Amino acid sequence: MNTISSLFYYLLSPHPGSQFKFYIPMIILITILIIGGLAFSIIYKKRKKEDFAFKKLFQKTAARLILLGLLFLILTLVRYESIPYFSMRIWLYLSFLLLAFFLYSTIKTYKVKYPRERENLDIRMHSKKRKVSEKKYLPNKKRR
Repeated sequence: MNTISSLFYYLLSPHPGSQFKFYIPMIILITILIIGGLAFSIIYKKRKKEDFAFKKLFQKTAARLILLGLLFLILTLVRYESIPYFSMRIWLYLSFLLLAFFLYSTIKTYKVKYPRERENLDIRMHSKKRKVSEKKYLPNKKRR
């Protein structure tokens, strides 16, 4: 019982203290997330014109990467200033869980859904081209 209460106190302590030694790794993570979001935005703008499956599935990825970077920046600044309740350890752990879920869902989408969606769009595009070429040889309605 004592270990559970000490775990809750560790996670939910409103004043976690100034022994936060991870400022440099957090700044590196923030920089990677924000630069990655900007780079993905450039890649997305180039690929959305020719790849409709990519456009459909990864529309919000760049914005989410930048927002996660800003979230970690805010949490790091709050922890540096030791603002009570906002600098609790649970917020940082929940943010890391959110980042892990986002990365997992994005990788799963790229590996599983993206090839399937791309194949479906290719099939639809070929069937439309075939229908157009078939209609070319059919007689038109008489005009009055």
